[in-house]
Amino acid sequence: MPELFRSLARSAASAAGFENFVPDACLVNQYHPGTKLSLHQDKEELDLNAPIVSVSLGIPAVFQFGGFERNSMKINTGLFHGDVVVWGGVDRLRYHGVSTIKQNMHPILGERRINLTFRKVMHQK
Repeated sequence: MPELFRSLARSAASAAGFENFVPDACLVNQYHPGTKLSLHQDKEELDLNAPIVSVSLGIPAVFQFGGFERNSMKINTGLFHGDVVVWGGVDRLRYHGVSTIKQNMHPILGERRINLTFRKVMHQK
């Protein structure tokens, strides 16, 4: 992963109270109008104590942040180009997703949204 990305994720995590976060994976998702990301939990990592850092680029999206059951009440939050979301600790296994992306245009990325999700996949040594 480029050092600039790692530094961004570490800085965001630190600002949210996760000072020792060192990501070793970056998932890149691309969305176009009409696509979405269903509610899910990120629980495949070996270290669930590490937070998740999510960076939004391009057209807006509505982030859904739910409870610990898929059918729990959700909070919907608008995400815009440059927004960063960090969650971990007791909230690490909350269900989350992205509502269907609405038609929009970003001056650089056009009709798409790119999301960078930083995680710690391996155990701390």
